[in-house]
Amino acid sequence: DVTDENAITALFAEVVARYGRLDVLVNNAAMFLRRAPQDMQLAEWHDVMEANATGPFLCARAAYPHLCAAGGGKIINVASLVSLFGVAHAAAYSASKGAVLQLTRSLATAWAADRIQVNAILPGWVDTPLTHDARSSVPGLNDSVIARTPAGRWGEIGDFEGIAVFLASGASDFITGAAIAVDGGYSVQV
Repeated sequence: DVTDENAITALFAEVVARYGRLDVLVNNAAMFLRRAPQDMQLAEWHDVMEANATGPFLCARAAYPHLCAAGGGKIINVASLVSLFGVAHAAAYSASKGAVLQLTRSLATAWAADRIQVNAILPGWVDTPLTHDARSSVPGLNDSVIARTPAGRWGEIGDFEGIAVFLASGASDFITGAAIAVDGGYSVQV
């Protein structure tokens, strides 16, 4: 539970006890709530912000001393293209992912001297169970995504393997604070 500070502390203690060190943190836990902003309850807003924005902060903060003890490391935050674009039906999700993008940049500058690189991946439209629901409930979504995506398809989970390995490896030691879109070109079109 990325909203439970004690659970996060225990998780990192267990990882270090089991493996001897921590080298990479991937912040990927998130929740999505499809709701018009005027219909969103404050508790719903808080739930999304806690899971999507506060969770990565708590995990990164808990990982920091372990990464320092290892001589440095990597933090990969999974944000979203909606951290760049407004989405009418997902204000809390968009705001939370915007927070993750800014958290990435802030941690990158704060921890660069500690040899900790912090970068973000910005997924575009990806074929997942969540987007299956959206495609069935939002008329025209599938066609509009494909029409705007130069690659002509939805992303697949495997599309993230290369960038994740790169950002977790020594090949990215001089890259920090970057936000890399993995979207088949969706974000570069007008």
